[in-house]
Amino acid sequence: MSWLLPSALAIAAGASLVALALHFIARSRPFAESLPTARFIPQRPVRARARSIALSDILLLLIRIVAILAFGAAVAAPVFGAARGRVRRIILVDRSRDVGDDRETRDSARALGRVGDVIIAFDSAATRGGDASVLDSATKNDAAGSLSAAFAAALRAGSRLSSSSDSIELVLISPLAAEEFDAATRSIRDDWPGRIRFVSVRGAPGNERTPTVESATGQNDGVIAGLSLIGIMRPAGNVRIVRGQMTVADSAWARDSSHVVVHWPANDSSAGWQPRPTIDAIGGLASSTGTLIGRFPRAWTLSGAPIARWSDGEPAATEHSAGGGCIRDVGIVFDPASDITLRAPFRGFVARLLEPCGGARRTARADSALVATIVGTTRVTHLATAAALRDRPSETSPWTPWLLALGAAMLLVEMAVRKLDRAAA
Repeated sequence: MSWLLPSALAIAAGASLVALALHFIARSRPFAESLPTARFIPQRPVRARARSIALSDILLLLIRIVAILAFGAAVAAPVFGAARGRVRRIILVDRSRDVGDDRETRDSARALGRVGDVIIAFDSAATRGGDASVLDSATKNDAAGSLSAAFAAALRAGSRLSSSSDSIELVLISPLAAEEFDAATRSIRDDWPGRIRFVSVRGAPGNERTPTVESATGQNDGVIAGLSLIGIMRPAGNVRIVRGQMTVADSAWARDSSHVVVHWPANDSSAGWQPRPTIDAIGGLASSTGTLIGRFPRAWTLSGAPIARWSDGEPAATEHSAGGGCIRDVGIVFDPASDITLRAPFRGFVARLLEPCGGARRTARADSALVATIVGTTRVTHLATAAALRDRPSETSPWTPWLLALGAAMLLVEMAVRKLDRAAA
């Protein structure tokens, strides 16, 4: 057994000693006897009080000490650990688009799972840990994987398991694609105080490609001029930029496999979208590949899957499926006198608009050095101990409510005993 706040026990012990000392300070009434010379004193009742050092009201004292100790123990929050040597397991199951066959990941999890293990399915987010029933939701989807989300969920689950285990093993079932790593992955993994058992599964094929862009608009257009600096403009390509109104031919071209039509109107007359009730201006927008800072008018309300957003979260560009390809609507208007499209931030931002439908899938396996660092073969070889995972500031004790109830009951009993003493007196 351990205590979440041991100092509360010391405070309760001190309060109990104070209560004991107060019960030694009592006022007693000695036996009244008249002196021989009392006949010269007018007839009055004889009373006398004197201080004495003697323990009094022992029953009340015991009740009060029990109440104080109960409240102190409730605040200290006792935690009873499991039998020494018990090992629990947390299994992270990848269900992202980076997985080649989700049946392989589920079969691996079932083969490793035991009664009492916690299973967490993850893609860009992680489900709350549970038993084998979580595998029903571990079917592959189109979301990118995030090891940061998986490790964060494992840390939360480890904290919950720490009070009922001695050590915890973390198992990761994933292809470990390069896109599953981000800037926070290494630091979150460092918070796990032990090794990670890695079970490799087959990854999905990637769809990365170098975009080739075609457009009927001349080089004097700011957007086309900016794309020309990247060196991807071609007479025929897999991405078509439409700066005017969409035509039937554009829609038919988008339906071919791997084709992307980017409908990016140069003005209001060629948009055909729902106008905003009031046109406003905003100072920035961002995609997954870059950010633009400037003053941009917002004239339309776009529908579809967002692929770029204004700084307040409203979609600035959206995507719609069209047969084997897709159409992207971009509601960003640039000042013709601005040179923002000729700068490097524009080239970074626009890369997301030129990716294959659904976004680029960088499912190539991460390099072996990075995998070894994350898994732990080059750093730690022991399991994570429960003590290292215990989150004492947020941990609670199941005994606290019962101890508080005991303390409250003792106070009620103390009131009843005092009333009986008064009545008897």
